Order: sequence, then C-alpha cells, then structure tokens
Amino acid sequence: MKRIVNTWILSLICFVSTFLQASRIYQRSLSEFVKEFPQSSYLQCTNNYSFNHAPFPLYPEDSKFFPSQGEHADIFLLEASKASVLFDVSGYVYINDSFIKETQIKNLSSFHKSNFVDRKNPSRITKIPGRVAIVSHLYPYCYGHWIFDVLGQLALLEINNIEYDYLCIPYYTKFMQQSLDIWGIDRSKIVPIVYGATIQADSVIMATAISQDKPGVRVSCNYYHDFLLMYVRNKMIDGVNSLSEKSYNFPEKIFISRKGAKGKRSVLNEDEVFELFKPYGFVRYELEHLSVSQQILLFNNAKTVISFVGSGAANILFCKAGTNYVEITQKMVDATFFFVSDTCKLKYSFINDSTFVDNGGGIWASPEPFPLHKIEKFLVEHPDL
Repeated sequence: MKRIVNTWILSLICFVSTFLQASRIYQRSLSEFVKEFPQSSYLQCTNNYSFNHAPFPLYPEDSKFFPSQGEHADIFLLEASKASVLFDVSGYVYINDSFIKETQIKNLSSFHKSNFVDRKNPSRITKIPGRVAIVSHLYPYCYGHWIFDVLGQLALLEINNIEYDYLCIPYYTKFMQQSLDIWGIDRSKIVPIVYGATIQADSVIMATAISQDKPGVRVSCNYYHDFLLMYVRNKMIDGVNSLSEKSYNFPEKIFISRKGAKGKRSVLNEDEVFELFKPYGFVRYELEHLSVSQQILLFNNAKTVISFVGSGAANILFCKAGTNYVEITQKMVDATFFFVSDTCKLKYSFINDSTFVDNGGGIWASPEPFPLHKIEKFLVEHPDL
C-alpha cells in the first residue's frame, strides 16, 4: 500500500531539495496569526456549544473532575494562502513558523517559558498545487483518537462544505487506509503526512482542536461534540453498507480483548475473566485482527458489549441505541467512553477496580490481573446479562 501511495504522490507533486537552517516557531492565536498573515482567514464553526451528559457513575462525587455539563471550546477552520507547513516530529502542525494556540490539546505544548521554540527545518520541501486540507492529531496511531479526533475533523470539513484538492493526513496503518476508503476519500487526493517534513501549498486549510479535557486536572477524559460524533457514526455506517460487507454473522454478545495492547493496561488473567462470561454466550474478539468494516458491523450488530477501557471501545460509537455497554475499569479512570455511550444512548454499566488517586502516576498503564471476585459479583447482580 505504501508503495502505491508514494507512486500517486510522485505523480501529483514536485519535490524540491534545499538546505534550511533552524528556525523559530512562534505561538500565535488565530487572531494574531491572521494579523501577522493578512492573506489568511478563519471560519468559526461553533459558538458556546454546550454539552449535557448524565453524571459519570464511577465517581459521581468527583464531578469537579468529570463535569457532566459545560461548554466546549469553540472550533475554527483556518485557511492560509501561500502557506508553508511543518509537520513536527511531536505530531503538532506548524504553519508559517507558527503554532496556533487553538490547536493545542490536553495542555500539551512545547512552549513553556518563552513564546517560541527552535525547530530544525527539514531538507526537503514538498510543493503541492491547489487547496490542501490538513487533518492530523498528536496520537493518530491510537484507534480511539483516530475515530473521534481525526475523522471528527473530516466531519467538520464536510459539514462546512469545505472543498479541497488534496488531503494531507496520517496514512501509515491499515485502519487509517481502510477508514478513508469507507469514508469515500479519493485515494488520488491523499498526501500522507511525513513527520519532520514541510509542505508548501497555494492554500492550506486546518481545523483547531475538536476535543478538550478539563484544564489543569490530571485525569483522562475527552469531551467530544455530539454533532461531530454522530456525523462520523452515520458516515462510517453508511460507507460500510455501501461496500456490501454485511455478510458477516456476528454474535449479539461480544467481549473485547486487550491481548493486542502490547503491555499497556493488558490484563494478565484475561482468559480467566473471559471464562466467567463465556457461559452467558459471549464471544471474544481481538479487534486488531478485524478490518475497520468488520469492527463497525460487529458493534452495530451487538446487543451487549463487554470491554476493558481502551481504544477498541471507541467502536461503541457504531452501536445501536439501547445496546448494553459494560465497561471493565482497571486502574485508569476515564470518563470518555461513558460520555460517548451517553451521546449514543447506550445502557451503561461498569465493573470497577480503579482508584482515583492512581490515575496521576504510571501504575494506571501497568499490566495486572483483574480481580475475579468483582466479575463474579457483577454477574450475580446481572443474571439476565
């Protein structure tokens, strides 16, 4: 696939090599950027857009950490003419030697004591004719962030009827490639992002951050705009249906494995945990062995989903309203999937082994067994699971 993509790119764009010195990248707000580069403009896509969820049931007494009501930060689309864009190895995008403050997520920034950082420019610049839409994220390799954040930006472009000649986007995993096929993106328009490289284009379009967490609080939770989530859900389900891939006979009760988690929050006794659910008719799936289409159909068909906290649970976005979603929570406290399930009108319940104070340290990511007595207690309390 990568060879094919590179062939497309070579036929579409021109590479120019030159030696560039280190340069300073400045922090600028959208308004400051437009003032500095008056050939630029931005579109405000939301205005005081609010969210209103049910309280997070694991820690309802700690609503200050997981507020169920509030306002999202406003979302914008920036367009800059004759722009130069550096794809930093950190994952951030710098346009005209500027870091746009509104693109920052999770209070993560290279700018601490000064308003600029030094970055080495790459030796290769890729010149692309026409309008280029840039869709990226700090963690696009994470399936959950890909579904919610990256595809959410694609949704924002479509909702606002933004047309572009090329789409510059991460494109190095199978799920990225499969997702864009399902979405219906013309492969000839895709220019894979190369981190550490620079592009120049007649016009560049880029979204600000579309997810936020609670500023200044060391907890794991992302808040997503409901209209973007539902757009992604419907677009992907419609795309799968159009591909005529509905011949799979998936069960109605599914258990999502973490065996492919590569050690991060892996469950040392997962086989024993699953054996407790197996008599209830559950079938276990390692999602990394399924295509994106199969994952969407698997969750869309399910009536009950059992899942540990993790990216695989992002697929609950494709569940039908009323589906039972049982979240097995290890040390990490994360309200993200609860809020997504609330948006999708799922029936949420949980089996909890988290301790709130653990989330600030490294223990939340450590492999560990899950207490079987908590699973057994849940099954006794839910005999009709």
